[in-house]
Amino acid sequence: MKKAFTLSNQTIISNVEKLKKVMTDRGLEGLYISSFDPFLNEYVPLEDNHRFYITGFTGSMAEVLVPMNGRVRLYVDGRYHEQADLEVDAQHVEVVKVGGDSSTTAELISDLKKMGIKRLGYEADRTALGYLKRLSAVTPETIALESGELAKVIEFATLPKPKEIQFVQREWRGRDTLEKTRSIFMDEKRAMFVTALDTIAWLTNCRGYHLPFLSSFYSKALVTKEKVYVFITPDTAVSAKAKKEYGLEFISLHFKDLPRELERLQNILHLNEVSFDPNMMNSADFGMLVNIFGTEKLVEKSGGLYEYQSIKEPVEIQQMEASFRKADKAIFNTIKWVKESVKSGKRITELDLYHETTKKYQEQGAIELSFNTIAGVGANGSIIHYGDPSDEVVIKETDMILLDSGGYFEGGWATDTTRTFFADSTKKPHAKMIEMYTLVLKGLLNCQAAVFPEGTKGNVLDGIARSAMRKKGYDYNHGTGHGVGIHVHEPGVRLSTISNVPMKVGQAVSIEPGIYIPGFGGVRLENIVYTEKHPDFPGMLRFKPFVYIGFDPALVDKTLLNNEEEEIFEAYEEECKRRGTSLRWLR
Repeated sequence: MKKAFTLSNQTIISNVEKLKKVMTDRGLEGLYISSFDPFLNEYVPLEDNHRFYITGFTGSMAEVLVPMNGRVRLYVDGRYHEQADLEVDAQHVEVVKVGGDSSTTAELISDLKKMGIKRLGYEADRTALGYLKRLSAVTPETIALESGELAKVIEFATLPKPKEIQFVQREWRGRDTLEKTRSIFMDEKRAMFVTALDTIAWLTNCRGYHLPFLSSFYSKALVTKEKVYVFITPDTAVSAKAKKEYGLEFISLHFKDLPRELERLQNILHLNEVSFDPNMMNSADFGMLVNIFGTEKLVEKSGGLYEYQSIKEPVEIQQMEASFRKADKAIFNTIKWVKESVKSGKRITELDLYHETTKKYQEQGAIELSFNTIAGVGANGSIIHYGDPSDEVVIKETDMILLDSGGYFEGGWATDTTRTFFADSTKKPHAKMIEMYTLVLKGLLNCQAAVFPEGTKGNVLDGIARSAMRKKGYDYNHGTGHGVGIHVHEPGVRLSTISNVPMKVGQAVSIEPGIYIPGFGGVRLENIVYTEKHPDFPGMLRFKPFVYIGFDPALVDKTLLNNEEEEIFEAYEEECKRRGTSLRWLR
């Protein structure tokens, strides 16, 4: 894919020089730059991603430390090790690779200590309050750069006018706004200030598609028992249905005027308590709340409203199932197109695959993709979050291809599925491909078929997915699963080696084990599932898949499956056959 927004290496070098001039003027020894926008979104357009302007790295998540002396330091986790090496200029940016259970934050903080940085700058409107606390614990002075300060020296691109906010009809979502707020807040004098965009979309039952790959909309909100006050910018239109929804009030203003509006509301509401999520609120907004409500009225609530949002109502599960049925067809049709094209001798490239995937989603009615499609051919499949498909990589008969994609359909629920497949099923794959694929398949099948007590921690299920491959010396450098909802990555549920999040009925989560060998290729197989009560065993839960796309028979060595795994495998394949999404018939 040709990036819509790029910067030359010379521009990046110049931007770093300008930053260091600001640091000198402010007496800073280091400067922290996050990957976030003021709403702390995961997927931020490159035009609004300040980290991109000083490193050239396009991945969704990373952290940056700009020391006064020496190279810029870019901290990436295991998903981005290869990608970062390929994208940044190592002469000016040092890639710090974090793996295992370590975090980029822990590594950055360790470097702050080693470097003895005493005065650290940060962008107040792009740094989470919880993160700032960790920086402040190891740095004697943290100096806030106000909103727009860096824009005085670096030419940041402007964003397009946001689309109209649309109201989601009842059949595509759960309860009305007041049904949700009245179940959460028992006291009319208690409120929550929310900046997590997917939470605001969930509460309001609205969608806006204001950012690439997200169905939510730019906003902040004050949530009370009887009303949700939604603050939007003057250039944001709101549909008539949304304006008429009981319990919603859209307030148009420039965000610099938000303090005055909150003061007005407090004079009317006389709130005794305002809670907030320190990990989903930037430090500038926290300072604003302190000035208006005082510290005595502010209460930290880590996780915000995700404990409610992550539990999907029956109608939400039904609509997610409907969305995944369409996504299944899009992916199946894409794989079919690749296999038929290669078999007929047609020349197709990695970039063709990327665009064809988008086309197939659109044919199924997708409004938007839910993330940037990963289309890794051959060795590029080992780059976990590969995001730059090439028109120079021609798909060969013997290539193994990793396709990770998702979309939004009616109702604005995200889908997310990964399938790895062999280009030409009439050819014989490399033995290593078959071994990798089958071990990953075993991990997916075993985790998906798990029976577990309600409250089981995510790390237990993560271990089930890794068990078979670990016995053969393989592992993967990312979590096994993330929550899925209005955004493709939704907090509230997580499967990873360090997750202590308890599993509950109604949660939607991915299961996506993988094996990646740099220079050779990668395998990832991902199904999104939801938790339900086990019909036979009281107190137990099980997973039910949203995704039904068959696995590539050319890559499965059934002799590596035990009897139980083969039974699970065949039952799943039979359902895929019934739905018309089995790969067994693509020859």
